[in-house]
Amino acid sequence: MKRLVLGIIKCLVIASIVVAGLAVYSIKIEPKRLVTQEYELEFSSGGEDSIRVVQFSDVHLGPNYSLEQLERLVDRINDLEPDVIAFTGDLMDVAFEFEGKSEISGILGKLSSRYGNYAVWGNHDHGGGGVRFYEDIMMKSGFTLLKNQSSTLELESGQVLNIIGLDDAMLGKPDIQKAYSDVDNQGAKLLLLHQPDLVDDIGYDNFDLALAGHSHGGQVDIPTLGPVVTPPLAKKYRKGMYQLGIHTHLYVNSGIGTTRIPIRLWSPPEISVFDITI
Repeated sequence: MKRLVLGIIKCLVIASIVVAGLAVYSIKIEPKRLVTQEYELEFSSGGEDSIRVVQFSDVHLGPNYSLEQLERLVDRINDLEPDVIAFTGDLMDVAFEFEGKSEISGILGKLSSRYGNYAVWGNHDHGGGGVRFYEDIMMKSGFTLLKNQSSTLELESGQVLNIIGLDDAMLGKPDIQKAYSDVDNQGAKLLLLHQPDLVDDIGYDNFDLALAGHSHGGQVDIPTLGPVVTPPLAKKYRKGMYQLGIHTHLYVNSGIGTTRIPIRLWSPPEISVFDITI
């Protein structure tokens, strides 16, 4: 009996150490990691031109993500030598509480790409007072902010890339018809949106690659089980790459910062890189 009790005590001690270790790791270490996910894709246009698109999402500047961290993020993105930079929403966690708003554009403005930087709205960009600041910050940062709009790029080869951006689907008013009203149907289509589940309303024939965020990859991702909890409109498509057709893909970026609880476990902050043949 004594041996059994000692065994149980040992198991409890080991379990406590493991739990404590995971807690420290998920609060102090993993949220500060930054991984780069790289993919090679071929659009249905089947050309010979190539373009590098770098995506980041869900920064959530605030008490758990600082301007100093944002500066390091900008350096990492620039080191990747992007042709296009795409930000898929949620810049500040609670905008009216964040005291460094005036400094953001000076940092984001250092992002450099060959063809331009593009952004869309997230729910935190509308809420928490964000609607008063987000557009001005992104424009001063040199981003083209697409709100149910599109922009057309002509690459050196003459190939056309349409970049389509939808408004946030929780606090904004996404208008798919308006967003596609000026799209060149002969060109390739890159869709930017915050909530990934919205792609089912758009139709897979209307984009070659869709880039979304919002889910944070659940912030906690249990091996074999997947993300523990994801927000509304990120229930079907929760994390990573989804092939929706032969040449049609959706990528759900796990984001940079955290919200609600400042932890990440098996779902580190990420930058996603897409080398695309158009």
